[in-house]
Amino acid sequence: MEDEEIEKIVKDLGLIIRKPPEAKEYYHISTSSPQGFPVVDIVRINKDSPFYLITMGILIHPSHKSAISNMKEEERRDFLADLVEELLKMGVDIAVLPPNSDVPEVVQISKIVYSEGLTPNEFLNAYYMVRNAGILVINRINRKFGSVQKRGSSAYV
Repeated sequence: MEDEEIEKIVKDLGLIIRKPPEAKEYYHISTSSPQGFPVVDIVRINKDSPFYLITMGILIHPSHKSAISNMKEEERRDFLADLVEELLKMGVDIAVLPPNSDVPEVVQISKIVYSEGLTPNEFLNAYYMVRNAGILVINRINRKFGSVQKRGSSAYV
């Protein structure tokens, strides 16, 4: 599958495509619903790379970071471990950043797909797996600590 085919699939879904000006990768698009949220990125590191990285970063709101920080240590570890385990069961890769921190600032969800022979259905399965995993993170955090008023950036949960 080529970059243009990826973009056609995304456009056919009615999603918005944006090319982040700060992106350093050979191919990098940010996709979202017309409302602008959630944002899922599709990246190919360099021209010769046979892989696409489908990824979603969830920036943790300061009030949620504070609430996580105020949890008892065992409760916090269990909450985060349960979240990571649920994501791993979904078949996505996860990075909690910064590494080895008790309180995450960002949760990065990703899935790598091989471009050669990639079908539209395989791409869509991976895309929505990442998106749904990201929404799971948002939902779990909001259920546990309450929703945050959206002022400005919709990247926060």
